[in-house]
Amino acid sequence: MISKELDMIMEAGVVGAGGAGFPTHAKLDASVKTLIINGAECEPLINVDKQILENEFDRVYKGMKIASSLLGAKRIVLAVKEKNKMAIEAVEVFPKDSLEFELEKLGDFYPVGDEQVLVNEVTGNFVPEGGIPLQVGVVVINVETLLNVAGAVDGKKVIDKYVTVNGEVENPMTFLVPVGTPVKQLIEYCGGIKGEDVAVVDGGPMMGKLIDIRNYAVKKTTKSILVFKEDSVMARNRRRGISTDLKRAQASCLSCRMCTDLCPRYLLGHELYPDELMKRLYKGSFSDEDIRNFDFSYLCCDCGLCELYACVVDLSARSVLNHLKGELARLGVNNPHTRNELTSNEFREFRKVPISRLKKRLEIDRYDSLAPLVDFNSKVDSIKLYLSQHLGAPSIPAVEEGSEVKRGDLAVGISKGKLGASIHSSIDGKVTKIRDDYIIIENK
Repeated sequence: MISKELDMIMEAGVVGAGGAGFPTHAKLDASVKTLIINGAECEPLINVDKQILENEFDRVYKGMKIASSLLGAKRIVLAVKEKNKMAIEAVEVFPKDSLEFELEKLGDFYPVGDEQVLVNEVTGNFVPEGGIPLQVGVVVINVETLLNVAGAVDGKKVIDKYVTVNGEVENPMTFLVPVGTPVKQLIEYCGGIKGEDVAVVDGGPMMGKLIDIRNYAVKKTTKSILVFKEDSVMARNRRRGISTDLKRAQASCLSCRMCTDLCPRYLLGHELYPDELMKRLYKGSFSDEDIRNFDFSYLCCDCGLCELYACVVDLSARSVLNHLKGELARLGVNNPHTRNELTSNEFREFRKVPISRLKKRLEIDRYDSLAPLVDFNSKVDSIKLYLSQHLGAPSIPAVEEGSEVKRGDLAVGISKGKLGASIHSSIDGKVTKIRDDYIIIENK
């Protein structure tokens, strides 16, 4: 039976604020021993979680109490990188009451915020191959998500999002903006782009996706908007197609196995061997029989270390692994890798990739701004609400073209009987357009 708090969290449309956006009401409808609050902020150039901890830990703390109560968790751990001294100080001096929790100070390596890596760092346990933390009695939830959990129980819908804008902009900043705000408006608020030929990413430099700022808007999962030069390492890799990646691997793989040796899932004992895949590309393509032999592709966490850090000849095992996931699904092959008796690689501690070295490799150490938290004082006249901005089924419009809505009104609802999340208007306005994948609300 759904508790009152879970119902309020569902109605508020709370989803994971960092990552894929799993609906939070479903994640908290469980019973576990341990709750881990993920404040690692895994990728460089993003400053949201540590600034929330510095400025709004009282709200995060309330969210921790709600989540731990719903889950029945006896152990609560807030995981923050040790280098984030101001965030740690804000947490340590906060006057705690009924909820006791541990503060886990993490190393500054990538990808420490990955759920499976984080669970192992905090508990020493191993999430099974292809599994989730729930299988070892753990739920991992993001700092900003807990902020929204606290807001939901106070009757507030998820209509605002913290976003860092960094990179090739005049004044990098972090601010709280209405969900659906045009990204172009955020960049203009930061003084605009430096130069002309740039690539813009929603997310971090390792896992973020290229976007078109002419029509892209902030989602509930948008953690950062990063602007890079068009000839940057990140832009070049993301613009290559799978056919190009296959041809390059066919011609250039050195069989050095660095892509495997630095793979965080391999280092946790998973049977994932990117180098074996890349070495087999001498043929230039895969038959269906070949594809079935690479079902370990399902274990790839998409962190990007293989292509953006490990490979000395600029090949992309990640893109090939992602391609094969789609091909395996086409063939009806499910993930057979579910081992739960895992052991870390003996060299794991020595192969954790320091963020400082990663930034050098990506040539982004030039962007050393703290992207300070500032007020966003620009009026938002139009928002774009995507119907699919979370895991689960796409949402369905709860309004019609021409409908008048207020800030906080339901605009998009959950499909009946499906896992999903509601989406609410973040401005007062009128619904001017409804399409298959988004709606537009304008303040006229």
